[in-house]
Amino acid sequence: MDARSTWEYEDDVHHYNCNALSKDDRNTVLFVYGSVAILSILCCGLALVAVITKRLYKKVIYRLAIYQVTVALFESFALVLNFTLIDYNEERVYFQVSCKTTAFIDQFLILTNLLFISWLTFHLFAFIVFFKDLKRLEWLYISSSVLIPLLVACIPFITDSYGVAGAWCYITSLKHVDNCTTRPDVVGITEQFTLYYGPAAFLFTVNMIAIVVMTVTMACRTWTHKAYMDGEPHPEESNQYAKALKQILPLVAYPIIHFVLFLAAFSNRIYTAKEGSAAFGFTVAHAATQSLRGFFDGLSLIVHIAMSVKKGSLRSRSLGAKTDHNNATYGSVTAYTSGAVTTFTLPNETDVDDNLSPCINK
Repeated sequence: MDARSTWEYEDDVHHYNCNALSKDDRNTVLFVYGSVAILSILCCGLALVAVITKRLYKKVIYRLAIYQVTVALFESFALVLNFTLIDYNEERVYFQVSCKTTAFIDQFLILTNLLFISWLTFHLFAFIVFFKDLKRLEWLYISSSVLIPLLVACIPFITDSYGVAGAWCYITSLKHVDNCTTRPDVVGITEQFTLYYGPAAFLFTVNMIAIVVMTVTMACRTWTHKAYMDGEPHPEESNQYAKALKQILPLVAYPIIHFVLFLAAFSNRIYTAKEGSAAFGFTVAHAATQSLRGFFDGLSLIVHIAMSVKKGSLRSRSLGAKTDHNNATYGSVTAYTSGAVTTFTLPNETDVDDNLSPCINK
């Protein structure tokens, strides 16, 4: 089987050189899709249990991660439904209803996942780079991440574009010419890239740029071993910022992981649109990476919890010493992200000094 998954088929009259996925290929892809999703369900469930047990949901930064993992959990449940499509018969009425419903749920959840990832990145960027505490926008994060995907996911219903897209149900990108030959579906491909893959590519690019800026900003403030407030150096605050860096890194992992996993799906859709056929290798990679999103979301949250609990335990043993800088911005990042008891408090946005960055005022 070559890259285009060509195979031979013949009946009593004709001999076909097929470019569509064979029945065995589709069943293999669907099995990968569903079985990997089960692993994601277990990991997301474990992460959410840990959050509830440690009562970390009281912190907004953890709630943003919880929303992300919760959406990933529901998406994984939806992906498990693909088991029902194994050995499917497209001619049956119940399949058409089931397929369109599954495709709608998939489109809604992947968009919701994308928006929560983008809001999480935006929230971290505003806090790390500009010292802005935007927890008052939490309602906006939730409402926009649910309502916008819900409206967008209804559009393919209007154009009747939901159907089989390769091996599973989504917005169709191929039309069948005969029993085993396909050609590109222009309307479906346009909707795929307009309603998800285009915006996703743009947002992931912006997220990666934001992560680079955040990383450089935090590294600069840490590695200079200085923190400037009113022109006076405070090296001890740099040490607090170094600890904050370790707390922030697990959160930064979310957009990075999703960007890497997105590449396989994006490549598969581009190939299918260009060649007018589905490639087995690309399709399997797409199925596996999309199903793994929940696993890595849950794993990232578990790692974050483990790091925070460990840091909080160590800091609680050394709380005897009081600091004269109760409103130190760098220390506030640690208090904000870790959930541990510290003597630092988050400053009001109006109290943030513009001269806090040694990278700028050095």
